[in-house]
Amino acid sequence: MNKKNAVRRVLAVAGLLIAAGMGTAHAEESASVSRFYVVEVAPAHDQAFRDGMKAWLKCMHEHSAAHALWAWNAETGDLGRYVFESDTKTWAGIDAMDPADKACGGDFTTGVMPHISKAYSWVAEGRPKMSHMDAGTSGMPAFVYVLDVKVKAGQGASFTEAVEKYAAAATKSKWEGQWFADAVTGGGRGFADYILVWPNKSWAEIGQEPNPSIKAMMEKVYGKAQAAAIRKQFFDAIDHQWDGIWSYNKELSYIPAK
Repeated sequence: MNKKNAVRRVLAVAGLLIAAGMGTAHAEESASVSRFYVVEVAPAHDQAFRDGMKAWLKCMHEHSAAHALWAWNAETGDLGRYVFESDTKTWAGIDAMDPADKACGGDFTTGVMPHISKAYSWVAEGRPKMSHMDAGTSGMPAFVYVLDVKVKAGQGASFTEAVEKYAAAATKSKWEGQWFADAVTGGGRGFADYILVWPNKSWAEIGQEPNPSIKAMMEKVYGKAQAAAIRKQFFDAIDHQWDGIWSYNKELSYIPAK
């Protein structure tokens, strides 16, 4: 799914992101769990931060760390931000202590933490029924368009139902737009309840509308009246929303050896 404006993006899921949020796409049959970290780095510390991350990742490779870590740079909004997704796969996976963490902890404490001005975290659980991803999708997208959604009190089930109807229609019609959805736990006051993520190959793809449009796709599957009702259900459930574009940073990511 590509972006012309935020409203159309929202409709692609009802018209995110990581995996989740901003990580890798979940398979439709699984509800994977990931932990996310956002860090803010002042411009004067950026190079030192990157150097410290590289040294820490080198240590993680040397000690064969088990969990993947995907890194993303903010391309819009407040710059100087990075998002890191730790692929824990399950809630129990967050409890697991990797020997590499202990061995390389000193490198992180001395080489990375002094250059971080602010950090926060949340846990995301994939919502396959709210997502529409091709089964054969693999690899990391160059960019992701991310929509964070805060729903009104008591409207979580209504929002989820609306998004699932969009996903079901997209699957039935084999629509070209793709997205994946996460439910958020522990984001803190005012944080999103759901994150919707669209993978993109380029800026050009971000600005290109799908064919047929989300509106046409929904009307073909449900008819005009029901499609309009689903659209209204979706928007009525939202308290507020915000969006952003992020680029994949392979250099600061860690992929375990197979």
